[in-house]
Amino acid sequence: MLKLFHPILKWVCLCCVAAVLILSLSSQTADTQYQRFNKAAKVSGLASSSESLDEEPVGSTTDCLPETDEVRPSFFVESARCKIPYVDPFEAEAMAIFEPQQFETCSNESALVTPIYDVSRQRYLLVINETLASEKLNDSEAEFNCYYQEIRRDRQHDSYKKMERKYFSQSYEVPLHVRGLMVACHRLGNESDVLQADAYSLVQYLSPPPPGLSLEPAKRKPSVIMFGIDSLSRINLRRTMPRVSRFLAGSGWYELQGYNKIGDNTFPNLMAILTGYSKESAQKKVCDWQKKGCLDKMPLLWKDFRNASYLTAFAEDEPHIETFNYMRPGFVEQPTDFYLRPHLKAFESGMDTWKCRNCSSKYCIGRRITSSYVYDLARDFARRFVDERPVWGLFWSNSFSHDSFQMPSKMDDYVLQYLLDFEADGVLEQSIVVFLSDHGSRFGRLTALSSGFLEERLPAMFLYLPPWFRDQYPDYARALQLNRNRLTSNYDLHNTLKHIIELGGTPDGAALPRAADCPKCQSLFLPVDESRSCEDAGIPVHFCTCVPFKRLRTQWARRIAPLVVRRINEYLAGRNLSNICAELTLKYIHETEIQIGLDQSFDDVPVAEVATYRTMFKVHQNTADFRATVVFNNLTESVEVQVPTISRLDRYEKVSTCVDDKTDKLYCLCKRDLKDEHSR
Repeated sequence: MLKLFHPILKWVCLCCVAAVLILSLSSQTADTQYQRFNKAAKVSGLASSSESLDEEPVGSTTDCLPETDEVRPSFFVESARCKIPYVDPFEAEAMAIFEPQQFETCSNESALVTPIYDVSRQRYLLVINETLASEKLNDSEAEFNCYYQEIRRDRQHDSYKKMERKYFSQSYEVPLHVRGLMVACHRLGNESDVLQADAYSLVQYLSPPPPGLSLEPAKRKPSVIMFGIDSLSRINLRRTMPRVSRFLAGSGWYELQGYNKIGDNTFPNLMAILTGYSKESAQKKVCDWQKKGCLDKMPLLWKDFRNASYLTAFAEDEPHIETFNYMRPGFVEQPTDFYLRPHLKAFESGMDTWKCRNCSSKYCIGRRITSSYVYDLARDFARRFVDERPVWGLFWSNSFSHDSFQMPSKMDDYVLQYLLDFEADGVLEQSIVVFLSDHGSRFGRLTALSSGFLEERLPAMFLYLPPWFRDQYPDYARALQLNRNRLTSNYDLHNTLKHIIELGGTPDGAALPRAADCPKCQSLFLPVDESRSCEDAGIPVHFCTCVPFKRLRTQWARRIAPLVVRRINEYLAGRNLSNICAELTLKYIHETEIQIGLDQSFDDVPVAEVATYRTMFKVHQNTADFRATVVFNNLTESVEVQVPTISRLDRYEKVSTCVDDKTDKLYCLCKRDLKDEHSR
């Protein structure tokens, strides 16, 4: 009997062993997946509490897995009048197109000439690395000369003047009036044999603060440093810059997850922050900012800060697309105490520039990364003055984020180092810091995702309050924490900055006017109404992320996009541009959605006579993509839409060269720039 069943028993035993091995391997695989998920959860900032959702440790975004429904919140903002859906930065469709970029240096070579600030003398000294010079000359007996050219501002064109060469020797003391300079050293007797060229913007010491300016906590005016990165959503920040994101989750930082942009690109969003006006309203109520001299008349915030005894600074890279100069006349008078534009224009013009493989903007100017000129100025400005007087500065970078949602990943450690420098220099002990963006990605592959609408409209917004400020004003800190998941806008930030100026009193004792174009907006140091709507926050319907839309798959919904295309053509005709801009024709419709009420069933949306719709479509001409929010009347077959609110979703700088107006460029596909005859 035993012999009869022996083969069977043997077979059963083998099966059992195999089963155990399979279960063991499965367990190991599950453990590995669990460990990977835990790592992704930490990098993604996942936690059991919504208060710690953004506390991710340093780690690679390539290790991230999609967040699960069990641990992520449903909304950034959830109230009776606003529901902004939560977006997982590491969702599969986003990670499928995201390729982390590697940081690149512009030069491995040491500086031949370095401006060193002598604190005791409060002067810059030009120090020459003579050892490096000898190496470059490759001759211990050879000699060299070094010179600098001062860069001054050209008031007429908001540009620069390059002064005559001035030769100098070791430890030369730079005159106080020199704010920007280009330096070069060449072989003696041969000016064309340049050993090295470089350029610097100097934060020269200014006169002592006015008498009576108190640093006592009760009367103290906090410094304000605004650190801006163009086209960076709060979602993409976490995806591309996990180290920076983790730093911004530290003690004293407050993230506004419901911060919603109010305009399409940089200019309207910064105008709302800096003036309290929309760009259209400012043009009507103050002056035409397309005309020379108007921007000087604008009630820009730095004027209020200066009137309150602050030193001011404004720096922005990529001079050809700067906020106040791209298709605009710029300033006649220098706008702030320290102003980078003239220097950077001269540096860009007089030195070699380089674009990295995936860059469309200039990655390097001379030996250094383009944005370093902005960030170095921010660091030196704060380092020089923050201990003795209040300062305000806006330091804005376009160069590594404007044209690629992936490029910020190249700069994660680089940006983090500047934030760590602020910390090491004691700037965070003294100052309120605003880390912000103007909007998210406006074109490219990210906008085509299901989360693209939200990515574009939810810029990064973090505020840091120093310890003394939190102790002095605990209610303000509590309000900022409360406002974390409430709807906020650029106008609220404008009011907050004015609130800061008023701390300790204003020169005339009067309160500063609040945002003119948002009567219901307020300082973020006060609790924001939980039931706030986009209208309350000054956010136009096209940019509002509060109200849900449902995708329509019915045939009748296809009637809307052609009407929008017609309106664009009418706009171009009304601007007398039909002779140079192509007449647009619809190629296909990506999607059309209908707005539904927050209290309405998502599954039961009746066809209304008049409703708000969102449609995304492509035209034949250069396959350009657009997204419009419109009011459509089913009975009259008509749409109501302001053409300048229609978003362009693809890059257009090379196909709109026949027009100069920034808004016209969005809709004009120049006949001379069309890709082929069929498109004409």
